[in-house]
Amino acid sequence: MLLNMTDQMTALEIVRRANMPEPYKIIELMGLTNEMLLDVPAYEANNATINVGLQRTIKKMGEHRIYNQGVGSVATQTKIIQDRIAMMAEYSRVDAKMVEHSGNKAAARQSEAVAIIKGMGLTQAETLIYGNGNDPAEFDGLFVRRNKLNNKNVLDAGGNSNDLDMTSVYLVAVGPDLFHLLYPKGSKSVGITRSDLDLQHVPQEDNPKKTLPMFVEYFEAQYGLTIKEPQAVIRLCNIQKDIAPDKLVDLIIDASYELPQGASTYAMYSNKTIQKKVDKAARDKNNVAYTTTDPWGRPITNIRDLRCRRMDVISHNEEKVSA
Repeated sequence: MLLNMTDQMTALEIVRRANMPEPYKIIELMGLTNEMLLDVPAYEANNATINVGLQRTIKKMGEHRIYNQGVGSVATQTKIIQDRIAMMAEYSRVDAKMVEHSGNKAAARQSEAVAIIKGMGLTQAETLIYGNGNDPAEFDGLFVRRNKLNNKNVLDAGGNSNDLDMTSVYLVAVGPDLFHLLYPKGSKSVGITRSDLDLQHVPQEDNPKKTLPMFVEYFEAQYGLTIKEPQAVIRLCNIQKDIAPDKLVDLIIDASYELPQGASTYAMYSNKTIQKKVDKAARDKNNVAYTTTDPWGRPITNIRDLRCRRMDVISHNEEKVSA
């Protein structure tokens, strides 16, 4: 399958084409727990920590003309937006003797690194959905940006329970002028770094007066998100856990028509409860919901042209969203 231009600009594709095997491995592992990385392109911010951009509304423009007759001029409606870059980091520490006695030093250290990177993918996914810009270390995630029904890009699935048993799905149209991720200005590795700090003598956590030899690595991921076209992110909220699969798919189809036309990639993000319902609907309703493979050969369910991705960080226990 040929990659479209949007797929070619995901963080994974950027580092693969730049022949950066280490960032590629890290992003690939983070993508196992944060499937948004598989669809949403990443673009360089125009500042190290803040990206300043224009949110633009598209409307009908252009006049027909005939010979010897002019046309007027127009301006698009724009709003300046600022999006913060977050910095997430973690250390890997493995007891040096445990590594030496493992029989394979590289494999022992890599096993610890893999678990940490997957955990970082979960943290990144949670921030992209639930991040709170009131915390100076984070930015507003999609949940915060789409949190009231008086926002026309928040649609009501009709659930009316007050028992914290709601969930949401997020439908996105991605591209450079729609919705995309950010990485810091000047970064050649899309904000991903891994540093081997080798053998160090580290204070024991439960008794800082004692030290022990450990192999240490440092991992860092710098990232953000921006929504340049308001309709590029639609939240379908107030979905009750017991919703019938066919009804759910019908609601998702209705919501998908609110996304802007012309994107080369559309995707939907939901937790495993919703994903299971979508998969069951694909079994019975394969005219609009069907199973195929994504551009990288992974099996995936589609609803029309929406790639249905799983993000388990999306809560099963949301409050009812109101106006």
